Amino acid sequence: MSHRREILVGTVIIMAVLVSVFGTLWLKGSNWGRPTIEVQVLLADVAQLAEGNVVKYRGVSIGLVETITVEQSGQAVRLTLLLDQDVVLPADAVVVVAPESLFGSWQAEIVARERYPSFLFYDVPAGAAEPGVRIMGGYALPELSRLTASAEQISDNLAVLSERFEVAFNDETAASLAQAIDNMEVISNEIRDLVAQQSEIALSVTSNADSALAEIEEASRAARRSFERVEDVLTDVQIDSIVANVRMATGSIQEIAENLTGSSANLSGTIESADSAFTRLDRLAARVEAGEGALGRLMVDSTLAVRAEDVLAQLDLLLQDLRENPRRYVRLSIF
Repeated sequence: MSHRREILVGTVIIMAVLVSVFGTLWLKGSNWGRPTIEVQVLLADVAQLAEGNVVKYRGVSIGLVETITVEQSGQAVRLTLLLDQDVVLPADAVVVVAPESLFGSWQAEIVARERYPSFLFYDVPAGAAEPGVRIMGGYALPELSRLTASAEQISDNLAVLSERFEVAFNDETAASLAQAIDNMEVISNEIRDLVAQQSEIALSVTSNADSALAEIEEASRAARRSFERVEDVLTDVQIDSIVANVRMATGSIQEIAENLTGSSANLSGTIESADSAFTRLDRLAARVEAGEGALGRLMVDSTLAVRAEDVLAQLDLLLQDLRENPRRYVRLSIF
């Protein structure tokens, strides 16, 4: 009977040990012989993360935190993670160290960097990773104690601000503020009046501009009519015939001079005089074509032609009035 009892006690003890071992391994998230890979993480601090804490990706446990060490420079903490080899991580993967529950242990969660753009993830320097090992940057969320300290500091700052506000905002400040509000109302009324005046001035300027545009348009019409009259004068057949006759006369005189030179050598003096006259006549024709002299100005200057036309018209009116009313101009008295 005692032998059976000893066997039973031994069996219970062995089962308890096995349950403890398997429970511990299960709580630690053991992969039960599955192939793993090593991934390293650099971050400023790890808060309450401890070795053996779980590593999650998309809420699923994929490994454990194997080691936590401080870098020799003292500027960062290096985590070594053992992850399931079959898990494919994003190219921009980073690690967020956060509580697994509100009052539970902590965890290391692998996420894409774009998911938390406001987090200050650790910038991994070049050459920080060991050969063949992937390294990522990390960020640890503030602990509850840090949040409490920050809240206390914020409350202290608010208390200081409230005290300063009470000191600054007294009865005199309130009166000054009311006076400033009244001054702002007066200024706004003056600005409103100024805007109304400027609006009236703008309307007046617009009406003046419209009248100026109308006058400019009328002047352009008058100028167009003047140009048409000048064009009519310039295209008159009489001016063209005068120029043609002058050229023909010049050519005829030159032919006569050549004939006289060839017929007799005794007429050299006459020919020289004729040549001189021809030269003068050529210069006269050139001056006429260049617009010099009365005839030249008549041909070139349209204003002179217009004035001449007006003078002729007035002369016709004068002659007609002289024929119709001779006594107005000639008075004959015998006695």
